Amino acid sequence: MNARPVILEFQSVSKHYSIGQQDVPALRGIDLKVGAGEVFGIIGHSGAGKSTLIRLINALERPDAGRILVDGADVTAMNATALRALRQKVGMIFQHFNLLSSKTAAQNIAFPLRIAGQLSETEIQRRVARLIERVGLSEHARKYPAQLSGGQKQRVGIARALATGPRILLCDEATSALDPQTTQSVLHLLDEINRELNLTIVLIAHEMKVIRTLCDRVAVLDEGRIVETGEVAEVFLQPRHPVSRRFVSESEDGREAYSSAVSDHIEGHLVRLTFRGEKLHDPAFGRIMREYDMDFRFISGHIDRIKNMPYGRLVLDLTGARTNEALDRIRGEGITVEDLR
Repeated sequence: MNARPVILEFQSVSKHYSIGQQDVPALRGIDLKVGAGEVFGIIGHSGAGKSTLIRLINALERPDAGRILVDGADVTAMNATALRALRQKVGMIFQHFNLLSSKTAAQNIAFPLRIAGQLSETEIQRRVARLIERVGLSEHARKYPAQLSGGQKQRVGIARALATGPRILLCDEATSALDPQTTQSVLHLLDEINRELNLTIVLIAHEMKVIRTLCDRVAVLDEGRIVETGEVAEVFLQPRHPVSRRFVSESEDGREAYSSAVSDHIEGHLVRLTFRGEKLHDPAFGRIMREYDMDFRFISGHIDRIKNMPYGRLVLDLTGARTNEALDRIRGEGITVEDLR
């Protein structure tokens, strides 16, 4: 976690729901720490417990067991007055925007400030003007939600969530109702807000593409349990759990797939090489291939990014008398080698 101070912590948190005569577990013994200023992603399929987890943070739901600490304060022990103060520090944006249809964009942003009752009307107007400019909607301040596009509605939702100056921003599937281009613009806005304000963001999603674009770390949730957690680059490039591998496979869109016809004609070692960061520009691989008199056939490959880190992957059929020695040298250069057969 790069020595960030912990701002959010789950300690053995469990939550169940009663449906008819049946007791259904939503979360089972969740232990989790989020550092101040990081973007933390939670990914899982529908029903994994993602929304329940995020709603526990600001006590929209209460756990059955365990403790939730925000800035060292136990949310599970807070009374109504303390919870009102907590919700000033924890903003939330929603999948379907949750805007008040009878209020303009500016009035929606001002709403939590008026509820808090701590600022004068002049101060509210000034803050709203700054926020609506920050999310790029100054020309739309007087429009009602019905007059806004999906992306514009979500930008209003983001500005509203920022209105009380929170330390944590919760994003509940904030981009899943948007088209791909709009999703990217909203993720870019959240990234800017995180960097400029050092704002902690907890984001839940069901697609790895969203996680790898924005997040620093990720927890993979399955049937109410965290099955894997770590730096996004580590979980994405070297997933350990089958659920994590499935998300990564879906995210890669088959870019590393190779047909059985190709596989049947592999002459040597079928390997996947992963180059991270500066290793993309390092000629070490080619130098080692020449040094060990190796040949290779290109099977598949691509270059992409995980947040700010570029990476590249190659699937190759390697042939040569000194293949194992060459692969050891490649590993020694900081290039990840996976044997696919």
